[in-house]
Amino acid sequence: PGVPSEMKEMMQDGVVPYLAAKVRNKDIIRSKVLKMLGIGESEAEGKIPPSLLHCSNPTLGLLAKEGEVHLRITAKFPPEVMDDKIKQVEDDLRDKLGDYIYGVNEQSLEGIVAFWLRKRKLTIAVAESCTGGLISHRLTNMAGSSNYFYCGIASYSNQAKIDLLGVDESLIKKKGAVSLEVAQKMALGARISANTDLGLGITGIAGPTGATDKKPVGLVYIALSSQAKHIVQEFIFSGNRERIKWRASQAALNMLRKYLVGSYEFSS
Repeated sequence: PGVPSEMKEMMQDGVVPYLAAKVRNKDIIRSKVLKMLGIGESEAEGKIPPSLLHCSNPTLGLLAKEGEVHLRITAKFPPEVMDDKIKQVEDDLRDKLGDYIYGVNEQSLEGIVAFWLRKRKLTIAVAESCTGGLISHRLTNMAGSSNYFYCGIASYSNQAKIDLLGVDESLIKKKGAVSLEVAQKMALGARISANTDLGLGITGIAGPTGATDKKPVGLVYIALSSQAKHIVQEFIFSGNRERIKWRASQAALNMLRKYLVGSYEFSS
């Protein structure tokens, strides 16, 4: 038909009912991906009840992806019950996997962090050594980041840590630039110098050089400072320089996320 209105009428009154009558099974297929951090594929699988893991509908599929684990729920049901069916499985999985799940589908870690910083009306400054500005880059990739992100300091050299963040030179000489204590001082220095609610500090050895017997390539310390208390944690990452930097940024953002949603207990 040459007239659009005629074509529309024919489709609605003729073609669509004809095709619908021919299709006996009106089920649709839909998937939802739960994204996890801080847990390995085998550990995640071990937390999922066998009744869910081996169910034929919906089915579950685990995929390790660059430091993350993605869990895909795929279901085949009529449209009118699809949302409820997927939600039932998702609720069961969230009950077992808890805050390892940081987002779903196309959500990004930095997007989730941005959401919670805005929701809690908190500001942050970042001091980076081994990641060289990657964390700041990811946080400022989000629209409206000026509402929560004050500044990022790529304090790669020891002198920058001293001059810009107030880290004591004696502490660096005693403990080393890559140490728990220096990470704490970097986070504190970033927060105080920027007058923000939170300060994030990260220092490590991305490699391939710079390692010692006691401090191998991939060793990273990440600290988060609030006005009264702090978190600090040690990590060991494998891979080349680029991968270590990426995984370190993931761990730092995940630490921040867990604090923002109330999953971390601060030490005094």
